Amino acid sequence: MSQIETLKARLTSALPEHEAEAIIPHIIKIGQLSKLHDDWDSYGGKAVSLDVCKKAAKFLYIFFKELSVEGDVVYMPFIAPGNDGSIVFEWRAKKAELIVVFRNNAELEVEYLTIHKTDVGESEKEGKFETATAFVQAVKWFSMNMDQA
Repeated sequence: MSQIETLKARLTSALPEHEAEAIIPHIIKIGQLSKLHDDWDSYGGKAVSLDVCKKAAKFLYIFFKELSVEGDVVYMPFIAPGNDGSIVFEWRAKKAELIVVFRNNAELEVEYLTIHKTDVGESEKEGKFETATAFVQAVKWFSMNMDQA
């Protein structure tokens, strides 16, 4: 059984098959980031560790599962490597942005920046997520603010 088939089997045992199909490409993309070597971008980009990939995939799975169970619309992030060996999730909409960075350090910190846009300007908030639950709440915040006209 290939790694993709194994992943699909695990996810379909935890989620309905159509939901597992929606998240699998994103989990695979995160896993592929662990294959990047130092200088992957020819500008000194650091390799992404397997531990960072595992944490990012775990947070993505937790948020996806919770929002799916609650029947909420699930907006998947743009996923990219950071040049410091981190993984970046980005959600962008007309009225809101959420940027989450999974740091490649000993603590495997998860930092965030939220941007709320209004007619009179922008407000920003930044910090660190101590739990996956806090991450899920931030994604819910983005979803609520994204849908505002």
